[in-house]
Amino acid sequence: MFHARAASLDHAMKSLDCASAVPLPGISVGVGVALGLVLAGCQAGHEKQAPLGPPEPARALAGLRLERPISARLETSEGTIHCGLDAARAPRSVALFVGLAVGRARFRDLRSGAIVTRPFYRDQTFFRAIPDLLVQSGCPLGNGTGTPGYRIALEPSASDAQRLAEPGALFLASYHPAPNRTDPAPPPPGQVIGSQFVVSLGNMSHLAGQVNVLGVCTDLERVRAIARIVAAGAHPVRLIRITVEGVSEAD
Repeated sequence: MFHARAASLDHAMKSLDCASAVPLPGISVGVGVALGLVLAGCQAGHEKQAPLGPPEPARALAGLRLERPISARLETSEGTIHCGLDAARAPRSVALFVGLAVGRARFRDLRSGAIVTRPFYRDQTFFRAIPDLLVQSGCPLGNGTGTPGYRIALEPSASDAQRLAEPGALFLASYHPAPNRTDPAPPPPGQVIGSQFVVSLGNMSHLAGQVNVLGVCTDLERVRAIARIVAAGAHPVRLIRITVEGVSEAD
């Protein structure tokens, strides 16, 4: 009896196509359970092969009240910067930012090459600053060239110029090829927004239509201090992590 069941299972395994879940005749309950486990493994394998891309807003923003600003905290080595995210005006951009912050977005680890799902904005640096104008972070390589492995399109809003004119605007920076250098992997046309973000300290309304505005930040004296430190090269300023009120991190 055992040999017969083993033979049936072996035959079923050889006949199994992961793309099909058509029942096989003459298979016992025990063998059927084994096949179910194999099919589940096949399904998981297919899910792992899904194309890498930005998270869907419904998943990344699940459980959050979108009719009001979403509270986010940029925890830095110089103190915390509080920000409000406006998902109503830029749902895909805010979903990307929140998803990367709390581990609801997949991304490619640029050091290992693996596709992972964990908080992205961890132990990074503020790699660029212009005093009284901006600070920039969100690059996993710390030099302005890193991405999560994909980019999204511009998501303009009619109020962008007005919001960018005020200090404290938080926005996702757009891609620009480095001067005098050939980019080996340029993004597809229009896909210019990645993980890097800016907190402004001056009027940046000229960037309306070129960046994705996420919301507004307070604690601008702290941001100004960070800008001075980074611009002077006094010491590295770390972005320890970004937390989002109402969302637990997927550690």
